[in-house]
Amino acid sequence: GEAVRAAGVKADALGSEVFTIKTTGDTLFIVGEDGAGDPISRDTHAGTLWGVYEWLEQTLKVRWLWPGELGTHVPKAATVTTGSLNETTAPRLVQRKIRPGPGMNEPPRTLGFTPAAQEKYARDENVFLRRHRMGATMKLVYSHAFTDWWDKYGQDHPEWFQLNEDGRRGPAGKGSRFSMCMSNPELHQQIVADWKQARAKDPSIGRALNACENDIVGLCVCEPCKAWDGSTPSDYTDFIAPGSKIAGKRFVSNRNARFLLSLQERVVKEDPEAVVVGYAYMNYFVAPTSGIQLNPNVWVGFCPSGSWYPRDERDHAWIKRQWSGWAATGARLFFRPNYFLTGHTMPNLFTRSFADEFHHAVKSGIVATDFDSLTGQWATQGTNLYQLVRLHTRPDAKTDDLLGEYYSGFGPAAEAVKAYFDYWEKYTLDGRERTVAALRERKASFWRSFARMSDAAFPPDAFPPGEALLKKAEAAAASDPESAARVAFLSRGLDHAKLCARVAELFSSKAPAAEVKKGLDELVAFRRKHEGENLSNFTAAAWSEGSGWALPAEYK
Repeated sequence: GEAVRAAGVKADALGSEVFTIKTTGDTLFIVGEDGAGDPISRDTHAGTLWGVYEWLEQTLKVRWLWPGELGTHVPKAATVTTGSLNETTAPRLVQRKIRPGPGMNEPPRTLGFTPAAQEKYARDENVFLRRHRMGATMKLVYSHAFTDWWDKYGQDHPEWFQLNEDGRRGPAGKGSRFSMCMSNPELHQQIVADWKQARAKDPSIGRALNACENDIVGLCVCEPCKAWDGSTPSDYTDFIAPGSKIAGKRFVSNRNARFLLSLQERVVKEDPEAVVVGYAYMNYFVAPTSGIQLNPNVWVGFCPSGSWYPRDERDHAWIKRQWSGWAATGARLFFRPNYFLTGHTMPNLFTRSFADEFHHAVKSGIVATDFDSLTGQWATQGTNLYQLVRLHTRPDAKTDDLLGEYYSGFGPAAEAVKAYFDYWEKYTLDGRERTVAALRERKASFWRSFARMSDAAFPPDAFPPGEALLKKAEAAAASDPESAARVAFLSRGLDHAKLCARVAELFSSKAPAAEVKKGLDELVAFRRKHEGENLSNFTAAAWSEGSGWALPAEYK
């Protein structure tokens, strides 16, 4: 408008998602680059909205601790004063993405939300994520790129697909996943040709060529691919868990890097600004050893397979070295881990370790994120999740400062709540060997079937010290109704975790069917009673339970 122009703010010149906050006299201007569409859609540019959130955070110290009204902390003040401001700000990361919890696109299960509650939760969470500026400056389209290629090209061009140990090309069995023959130049040519054709039909797909391998280890054993592999790191097998998908698999990071570079050298002839997007994943997430130099038009999503928290210091340092090794190639890196899928509903905390890894990525020039996924255990994993979202807006922020923001929402109970979360973080880290042993004994996974071992990772004697710390927090917050309500939120989250661990124990001990049913009914009753409170994404929890527990048909 005219007033904005008179203030010297050139709204039309602002870049994607950029905003200006400026005061002139007694007037405050918040102006941003905005796109058409739903303002809470991740695909809609919302520069003005980002500016409003920024002003609320910096001036009023508003904090969004978890989805919903109770998680919205607005410190009380008699007056609101904004100082002299003249700031133009762009998001530090061109994509800030945390995927919705697993199961949210599926019909609700008995153990999950009811349909209406699931709809409410999804909206509350989406609003929360937008308040933490989830979105994208540029369109970056990628996924496992070749899942339908065998059906499209397998009959005519089997040479584009993995060579198996038995000498056959393509999937090892009917319906099996497959990897590509990365060294095949005709494959590279077809990938670029398909990209050109897709862009001609729909220019809105953007400049990114999707070259992410399928969701499987690199399996091709043809001589050209093996020649591309080069030397294997001497410590490669030291850090691969025996039960991992990549245990015993060949190191193929060098071939993956050469594959991405070959594609980029082809697409640059079509569009100098085009980028090639690939993954550092499976048996190609470890840093290349070939000394290959990529360039900023090669984007690599770092997804360290089989690497979960809690870690010991040696494992943690090794993972950071792999990020640094990929960064040294000259590629642009984005963070694409699965870390937050773990833990089921338990207070499984790794807040400081994760912050250290994220800060390491920031120092190496991280450009974007894509976290899979947000399981939404807000009342038990609150510090994990608050720090995760805040680092997207404040990548350089110190861990203690971000946690201080979170604890400030508990008013007079802040110190007691800090002690509570510190207890669970130490318990999680100290219990690493116990958790890994449970995983192997129960034949579970850190992510999909963690529910199978919840009771072993968090046995009954773990809970009383946490409950005692919450009692202290409850007493400290007694004079402040809002803080007391937030402490009660944490208490209900711990009650929920105990119920889940109890059901896990019933399944693991092969308790009589009647006892199992009683435990499941108590869990369902609790979830129905509290499903509007955003304690937990019950549907994501049910997704894990469906894989981890031998559920009777009526609970699936």
